[in-house]
Amino acid sequence: MNNTIEQATTNRIRPYYSSTENENAYEVKVYMPGVNKENTQISLENGELIISGSKSGAPSEGWRVLSQESNRADYQLRLGLNVEIDGERIEAVTENGVLKLSLPKAEALKPRKIEIR
Repeated sequence: MNNTIEQATTNRIRPYYSSTENENAYEVKVYMPGVNKENTQISLENGELIISGSKSGAPSEGWRVLSQESNRADYQLRLGLNVEIDGERIEAVTENGVLKLSLPKAEALKPRKIEIR
């Protein structure tokens, strides 16, 4: 996004992410393997998008651990937004450990044609 989004560091695991845009919105994909919808939080505060999630290393009910290479993980990504977005229309979908966010651009940022009178 060419300096449109800036990343801040945290003490948690920083997930990988990618960002793209079209004329109507920005799209951010955040990769948090093992994190489900119920353990994901997203907030927009003072121009900063905060995404966090956690996965449990606990076994499913009725099972016991024999060995385990994957453990509990806490993810957090803080993205500073240097552009105006329509915060009321942000959409989020998660599938297979990938959180996909659609951040609609504010109307003032969208390209428009100006009619000559």
